[in-house]
Amino acid sequence: MIRSFLQERKVMVRLEDAYTDESRVQCGTPQGAPLFPVLYMLYLAELLNQDQALRFGYADDIALYRIGNTLEENVTAITQDVRRIEAWGLANKVAFAPEKLEMMHFTRRRHAHAPEAVISPKLTIQPTTSAPPGDTKQPAPRWLGVWLDRKLTFNRHIAERVEKARKVALHIKHLANTVHGPPAASLRKATITCVMPSLLYGAEAWYPGRTRLSTGGGHLRGSSTPKT
Repeated sequence: MIRSFLQERKVMVRLEDAYTDESRVQCGTPQGAPLFPVLYMLYLAELLNQDQALRFGYADDIALYRIGNTLEENVTAITQDVRRIEAWGLANKVAFAPEKLEMMHFTRRRHAHAPEAVISPKLTIQPTTSAPPGDTKQPAPRWLGVWLDRKLTFNRHIAERVEKARKVALHIKHLANTVHGPPAASLRKATITCVMPSLLYGAEAWYPGRTRLSTGGGHLRGSSTPKT
């Protein structure tokens, strides 16, 4: 079945009303075919199943995490993990993109110590400790749309989601007009279906519900519970 999936494939190029002749495709895999996601999951299943407790991913985004008493202990473990993954990729002809590797140390400590991970003489993973030049926001890598800061306060994530939801709300506001705009029911529906999902994306990662007392007037509030 897999062989037939990759054979007898032809493509043509269209430019407005002009078409080229068909050409046989001798490399690559079909894009958009129903079988493609299944094949891709089978393709990476061996890599993810090697350590299900510490290795997980979604599509082509793979994450590793380690918990230890010191940052150096974590870096040593992560370095070994990445080396094993590289060895697996070499044996299975899987190419990774080292320029996309990101690392963040999660800790409650106030110091700025953040050791790097030296994978090989040509590859060193620098931890995220500062924002890019010109960016004044809280430094944090993003994984699957969730911003993860050093202390897991999720302040950066919340700020990003608020800003994105605000832009969507402004677009809806520009459509509203008391004379010629859509009815209020339609605007409400647009807000619920467009603004709220944008605002609350990833809230499951940081919002525990109304379970904690604030320090001010005894009112309930939500707060994140970071772990080292």
